[in-house]
Amino acid sequence: MRFRQIHLDFHTSPLIEGIGTAFDPKAFAGAFRDAAVDSVTVFSKCHHGHSYHPTEIGRMHPGLGFDLLRGQIDALHGADIKTPVYLSAAWDEYAADTHPEWRLVSPPGETLVRSRDNNPTGWAFLDFSSPYLDYLGRQIDEVMTNYGDADGIFIDICFQMQSVSIHARRAMDRAGLDWENETDRERFVRDSVRNFYETVTATVRRHDAKMPLFFNSGHVVRGPAARHQAYNTHLELESLPTAGWGYDHFPVSARYVDPLGIPFIGMTGKFHFTWGEIGGYKRPEALVYECGAMLAHGAGCSIGDHLHPTGRIDPATMSIISPAYQWVAEREPWARGSQNRAQIGLLSLEAVESTQESGAPARHSSVDDGAVRVLLEAGYCFDVLDTESDFSRYQLLILPDAVPVAEALKQKIEAYVAKGGRVLLTGRSGIDAETGFVFDLGAEWQGTSPMVGGDYARPIAALQADGIGEPMFMYVPSERIHVTDGESLGDVHEPYFDRTPKHFSGHIHSPVRPEASGYASGVHKGNYVYCSHPVFSAYHQVGAVRMLEMAEKLIGFALGQTKLVETSLPRAGRVTVRHQADEQRDIVHLLFATPAMRGNLWDANIQPIQDLIELKDIKVRLQVPTQPKSVTLVPSGTTVDFVARDGSVDFVVPSLLGHQMVAVNY
Repeated sequence: MRFRQIHLDFHTSPLIEGIGTAFDPKAFAGAFRDAAVDSVTVFSKCHHGHSYHPTEIGRMHPGLGFDLLRGQIDALHGADIKTPVYLSAAWDEYAADTHPEWRLVSPPGETLVRSRDNNPTGWAFLDFSSPYLDYLGRQIDEVMTNYGDADGIFIDICFQMQSVSIHARRAMDRAGLDWENETDRERFVRDSVRNFYETVTATVRRHDAKMPLFFNSGHVVRGPAARHQAYNTHLELESLPTAGWGYDHFPVSARYVDPLGIPFIGMTGKFHFTWGEIGGYKRPEALVYECGAMLAHGAGCSIGDHLHPTGRIDPATMSIISPAYQWVAEREPWARGSQNRAQIGLLSLEAVESTQESGAPARHSSVDDGAVRVLLEAGYCFDVLDTESDFSRYQLLILPDAVPVAEALKQKIEAYVAKGGRVLLTGRSGIDAETGFVFDLGAEWQGTSPMVGGDYARPIAALQADGIGEPMFMYVPSERIHVTDGESLGDVHEPYFDRTPKHFSGHIHSPVRPEASGYASGVHKGNYVYCSHPVFSAYHQVGAVRMLEMAEKLIGFALGQTKLVETSLPRAGRVTVRHQADEQRDIVHLLFATPAMRGNLWDANIQPIQDLIELKDIKVRLQVPTQPKSVTLVPSGTTVDFVARDGSVDFVVPSLLGHQMVAVNY
C-alpha cells in the first residue's frame, strides 16, 4: 500500500465553465512526482453528480470537453503514481434534480439536504432502496469497464438516513416491516445499507477480484470488525484536525483499526479548515506533525487537496505537501510492516453500543475520546478494542465509564482474569441497574449519587494528584459503593447540598463536607480495580490537570507493573512503540506540537499548528525483550549511547522537532 497519497477532491458546480482547460498532463504528473507523492485519488463522479469523462449513464460535466479522468490516469501512471478512482454515492445533485423520486424522504415527510447554518444549499440525499442504486451500479460498472487500469475504487458518503420515500415504503411493505415504526425503519436502513455494500462490491468484483475498494462515511465505526473486513480491502481514516475531527480523533480510530490487521492510511488535509477550501493553507510544519502521527500509529498517509476547476495544480499547495512527503519518504522503511507494542487494551464504549445504523457515524464519544486522551497524555501504550478482540494480548483491560457487560462479555472477561489479566472499571461500567456489579469487586453498588452537580473524591495517597491530599471536586456524581471484602481506594465526600435555585452557595458548587460520606471512591479486589467516578468523560469535559494526574496513577495502579516506555516529554508529547519483526527492531516514535485555538467555524474548533518547538535531551526508558545491539536515530542512523539493565534500556534523544523516530536494534 502506498504511503504518500493525495485525495484530490473535484466537487465542481455545473455553473462553472472551462473545466480542465489548464490541464497539462506533464505538469500535472510532474507536480505530484516532485512532491514525493506516490498515489492520487482522482474523480469519476463528484457530489454534484457530474462525471469527468464521457458517460452513457449520467452526464459529463457540461463545462468539460474531453476525458479528464483518462488524462489524469495516464499522466500519473507515466510517473509511477497510482490512481484510485472516486465516486460519490449518497450525494448526487444531478440525479436528485433529474429524478426527485429517488431522494430520501424523512419520516416527517421532508426531502433531506445536508446544509449549514440554516442555509438551504447543500447536498441532497439519495435513497439506496430506489432505482438510484442501479444507476450508481451502472456508473461503477462503466468505470471498471473503461478505466480498469486504475488502482482502486473509493466510494464516498456510504450511509443512509431513515426514509419513507415511496420506494422505501414499498420495500418495507414487501419485507413485512411497518414504515411507521421507528424500530422497523432502523432495521430497514441496516438492510438497505448492506444491500448497497454488496451491490457495489459485486459490481467491482465482476471485473477485478483484487481491485482495492474502500467505502467512506467520514468515520470508521468501532466494532464489529467484520463490517469492515467484509467489504473493504483497506481503510482510510478521514480525520481533518481543524474541521471537527480534532487532533484526538485520529489516534482513537487508529488504535482501534491497527490491531484488526486491515491495511490503513490516515487522512488529513492541506486546508486551513475543511474539504474544498481552495485558497486555504496550513503550515508545512502541521503536515509534518500530522504525517508523523500517522506513522506513529501504523498508518500510511493521505493529504486532502481540491483541484481547481481549470485542472491547474496549485504550486502553493505543492510547496506545503512536498516537505511533508519528502520527510515521510525518508522514514518509510522504518514504518512499514510494524506492529504496535501495547500493554493496555481499552474496550471502546462506541464498539459496545454501536447499534444505530442510520445517519452519518458520530465522530466522537466523550468516553472513548477522554480515555484515549488520558492514555496518550500519560504515555501509556495501548490499543482500542471491541468485544471480539483478543484480550489475552494485554496486561490490563480498561472498561471506561459506561460500558455495559452482558453475559457473553462477562464470561470472556472472567476467562481473561483467570489467566492473569487485570481489569480497570470506572463509573457505570460493569454495573447492572437491577443487580449491581456483575463482577466480584469486593463492594456493593448502592446507586448513583443524587449530587448531580458533582461530588468530591479523596483517594488513598498512592492515587492522589500530586500534592493534593484534600477532597478534590470531580464535576460529576459518583456511583455509591460500600466496600465489603475488597480494599477501599479512598473516600467520597459530598457537598453540603446540590446546587439548585433554592439551595446554592458561591459561584459554582457547594463546599465539601469535612466528613466522608461513607461511600468509597474506589475498590480493589484481586485483579479488579474499580473507580466510582466516570473519570475519563469527566476529564474530556473539564480538562482538569489534577484529574489527569489521578487517572494516570489509577491506571498505573491497575496495571501493576512498569510502563512499557517512560519519557521526559511534556504533557503535549506523545509516544508510541512499534515492532518490526523482520528487521528485529523496535521503533520509538516521539511527537510534540502545540495546536493553538484560533477560531470556530461551523461549530468546529480551528486549532492549527503554526510552528514546531524544538525539545532537547528527551530521556527515554524502554522495556526490552533482550539486550539491544544499538540505538540509532531515524533516518540519519546516528548512534545514541544507551544503558541496558534489568530488562530495560535508557537513552537520551538529543533533539525533537515535531516528530522523531528512534530504532532500538536487537
